[in-house]
Amino acid sequence: MPLRSVSRRAAAFGYGPNGAIFEIADPLPEPFWAHPANAWSPLIRSTIPGLDNVWLKYEGSHLSGSFKDRIMRASIAEILARDPDCPGVVVPSSGNAAVSAAALCAPRGLTMVAIVPDVVPVERLRPILARGGIVIRAGEGPSQSYALADRLSEQLGFARLYSTFASPWAEWGCRSLGREIASQMQGEVTQLISPVSAGPVLLGAANGLREAGRNVPPLVAVQAAGCAPIARAFFEGANHVTPWTDPVDTKAAAIADRLDGYAQDGTLVLDRVRQSGGSVAAVSDDQLAAARAALLKHDGIDAEFSACAGVAHLMAHPDLARSGTVCIITASGFKHTFAGDAPAADLDPVALEKVQHFLTATGTGTLLE
Repeated sequence: MPLRSVSRRAAAFGYGPNGAIFEIADPLPEPFWAHPANAWSPLIRSTIPGLDNVWLKYEGSHLSGSFKDRIMRASIAEILARDPDCPGVVVPSSGNAAVSAAALCAPRGLTMVAIVPDVVPVERLRPILARGGIVIRAGEGPSQSYALADRLSEQLGFARLYSTFASPWAEWGCRSLGREIASQMQGEVTQLISPVSAGPVLLGAANGLREAGRNVPPLVAVQAAGCAPIARAFFEGANHVTPWTDPVDTKAAAIADRLDGYAQDGTLVLDRVRQSGGSVAAVSDDQLAAARAALLKHDGIDAEFSACAGVAHLMAHPDLARSGTVCIITASGFKHTFAGDAPAADLDPVALEKVQHFLTATGTGTLLE
């Protein structure tokens, strides 16, 4: 896999010759990961049956509700440092990156245009509009959004704010995950698991662990079975990832990326996973739904459907949930829940009966069904 190490100063948007990916050699500066009081997101020990050895790095606590804030914080800072008069940014996104960009552009008065696939529910777009972002619907998935963003950014003279490896600041910004995990974990991280679309979140977290002086553990990249180009290459023993040409058949829009036009991103993830002694997995939508319900019921965590991929994989293979496992939950599920898309939990029948008896006897209210 063509990979070129560059300094922070020399880093620039885009790929090199033969699709080479640029990786920033300089460590992530402390302000990007060392919060003055606490870590940017909590590390929570799971109580899901069979997963009691697993630590959950819950990224829903960010300003926008997803790990994309790490990417956008670093990327916007670098863009504005180089061009203080930048007129605006273009963000291709399936939802999270655009919400994050809108949240971080708003206080800077920076114009932001988001390009999102047609299938993204309107509930995920309202937080962008409410923050002053301009939203364009176009195409089936992320690959088409990126293609249009390239054309629009050139036409408007706007900076490209991407969360693939085309932007060297995407992986660089995600190193804060590893830096935080290193400070939060008492023992060794024995396995690092994450949902993966293009892959900067997993590789960035691994590089952050390395920067913190920790060993890089086996990495596990988890995709949705309905669009899993990296997992397919891993299962087939291929050396290169090719774009997904089958129909996209999953609700996990945030990780359903065909990688059409930038399959080298997937190849880099494939290589790094294999080098670490890890693996790539694919989970079904039913498994994702079960994981989301389990996170709510047992850990009180409302996670985005796509963000549950790592937990879904561990629930399907509890023998992999060994001590020291860290599973990244990439985003909050508030966009689903506020839209009425949330699993129903089993309520305590004894308490429920007592409450119903009290309400009937006093006539003071009714139960929400």
